[in-house]
Amino acid sequence: MPTEVRLRGLASWYAEPGHVGRKLVKEHKFTAAHRSLPFGTYVEVHNLKNNRTVIVCIDDRGPFIKNRIIDLSKPAAEKLEMIHSGIVPVELKVIRYAAY
Repeated sequence: MPTEVRLRGLASWYAEPGHVGRKLVKEHKFTAAHRSLPFGTYVEVHNLKNNRTVIVCIDDRGPFIKNRIIDLSKPAAEKLEMIHSGIVPVELKVIRYAAY
């Protein structure tokens, strides 16, 4: 069993291409993109500015902008109250690795 993993850095959020004007299932889920965590891994994201947290499932790769550690879906970003700022400092805690 891996030891507890915690990471700190900047989080951003994204609206996936094609979501504007269309109702797609994924746009309403608590998901995120991370560069290296396995797909299906669940991560608790803690907004260090306001102490709000959300649990997301890694289902994509990214972010591709330097100094950012995670890209969140819009619903996750809304729960963290970071929509207007766009970028916030966060701490990530892996709570469950993907089962293979």
